[in-house]
Amino acid sequence: MTDSETKYAIRMIVISSSLAGMAFLSFNNGLLLAYFSHLEIPSATILILLAILPVTHFFFIIPFSYFSDLLGKKFIGTIGIIFTVFGFFLLSTISFFPENYLTWTVGLGIAIFGAGSAMNIAPWFALIHPIIPEKIRGRFFGRLRLTWQSVSVLLTLVAISILEHYHTLRMYQAVMGFITILLAVRLIFYQRIPELEKKVSKKKTFRESFLKVLAIPEYLPFCAYCFLLTLFTGACPLIFNLIEKDVLQLTKVDIVFIGNLLIVGALAGFYLGGRMVDKFGTKYVFFLCHFGFGAIVFLFIWRDIFPGEIIIFVGILTVLFGMVQAASGIAMTSETLVIIPAGNKSLATGLWFTLYSGGIGLSGVLSGQILDLELLRDSWTWFGHHMSRYDSLLLFCGTMVLLMTVTLGLIPSVIRKTPAAWIPQSS
Repeated sequence: MTDSETKYAIRMIVISSSLAGMAFLSFNNGLLLAYFSHLEIPSATILILLAILPVTHFFFIIPFSYFSDLLGKKFIGTIGIIFTVFGFFLLSTISFFPENYLTWTVGLGIAIFGAGSAMNIAPWFALIHPIIPEKIRGRFFGRLRLTWQSVSVLLTLVAISILEHYHTLRMYQAVMGFITILLAVRLIFYQRIPELEKKVSKKKTFRESFLKVLAIPEYLPFCAYCFLLTLFTGACPLIFNLIEKDVLQLTKVDIVFIGNLLIVGALAGFYLGGRMVDKFGTKYVFFLCHFGFGAIVFLFIWRDIFPGEIIIFVGILTVLFGMVQAASGIAMTSETLVIIPAGNKSLATGLWFTLYSGGIGLSGVLSGQILDLELLRDSWTWFGHHMSRYDSLLLFCGTMVLLMTVTLGLIPSVIRKTPAAWIPQSS
């Protein structure tokens, strides 16, 4: 490719990612939570519904990683974008369905979106990797994430200001419809991204390739650590949102605003985490993030002991959680790409992302089931401070993270010196 062709392709990649960003962030920034709350869906059910996205990634990313090499990366990715459009379209037209089928329809819409996003994510790295010149690859991935997340946060802030003045179901549906349009427009720019590596004829079966990935030294123990960490931290941002909604009685607009602070923290976390990985290696980043997760969760439980406006303290903790989560993701990705060999790279990274997403999804599903079955007391006291059932979940998660300190030995760079460069995530 010439320089002008490369610049054009990079521009299409950035625009394509930016158009999809608002849809992905709506699962974590409180926008969908506020929408489902407006539909009067119970909090425990909302937690389960929002966990459907990572659960679908868990089941679909590995097979789609394999088939994208057989059928073509853009072919699988294009079908995935069409699925995401249908998924959000279903969410935006939810009021036209009978009330008895409301929850099932929402779940179906999220599942369709999740399957489509899995089809799009699976070949994404393999599609754009040969386009980006090696000398600017690190800077590009950093700029890509900064751009699409910044655009998504700005668009969400505009949506917040509109919803604050027009707090109706139709306006929520209009916002969902706008996200659907962005996803549809994305298809135009995605088609303009060149596919430099065409589909190949696989000489090995899926089983042979998968078994070869499983045999990579030190890989499965590391994936086990990532799965366990996300299992006990993945649902924490959603639990934070439920505490803000049901315990602190914040408005839906405030909840969405605080949810966007998670993304602001993530932007800072990707920058700081990347610099720390470059300077100190992944070992120290893993240590800091591991104990950082535990500290933030326990501080959230003890939020009442801090003076001043509670919304300010909660917002600060949300920013810090986003930073730690993003820095941890940088370290995990960097460690993964150091461990895996050159062959089967797509399938190997797909396995890691599958377990990573599976931990997040299972965390949400289990938390939602525990709340739905009413296994926890609605109100209890700890050292004179009133706690809720959501605090019980956070206490369990924080305790398990601290007990998981022994599992840091599953990380290769912790038990031996492993050079790992900063590989920023692109989507």
